[in-house]
Amino acid sequence: MNDGPSTTCASCHGWTFAGQQPGYDHIHAVPSLPDDSRDTDTHHVIHGYAVGFSNTEGDGLPQTWIFFEDLEPAIVFGRAGRMSVRDISGYGVYTAAREVRFDPAESDDEITTLFVSGRPLDRRPGENEIFARWARGVQLKSAYYEPPQLGH
Repeated sequence: MNDGPSTTCASCHGWTFAGQQPGYDHIHAVPSLPDDSRDTDTHHVIHGYAVGFSNTEGDGLPQTWIFFEDLEPAIVFGRAGRMSVRDISGYGVYTAAREVRFDPAESDDEITTLFVSGRPLDRRPGENEIFARWARGVQLKSAYYEPPQLGH
């Protein structure tokens, strides 16, 4: 991430201010996600899910986004975070893409952008099955989620 992200990015508006969250130079709400099939040495896109947290009470976390590759840990993380007594008053889980690119015209460093798209995926019918899949995919000796095999 560069030291001086552009605060005049035309796509950064509302909750998507350029450089406002550590780890991201840009956070954009978009109608569709960028293509993830054309990775190069200077451009990498991975699709997944973003959990957005906020606290409208003003005394908790500022708007914060966390990216996950799998839906199950994103849903569980969002729900668990919302159970905080004071820090989080709202959350949403969305389809997302995390892009890292080198663009010498914008910066001498890599530019990291989070793209968030669509309607919230949380608090929908069937969410209990997502929790159960997450529990089956947790590996005690690993920080990674391993999707359970079908039929297990």
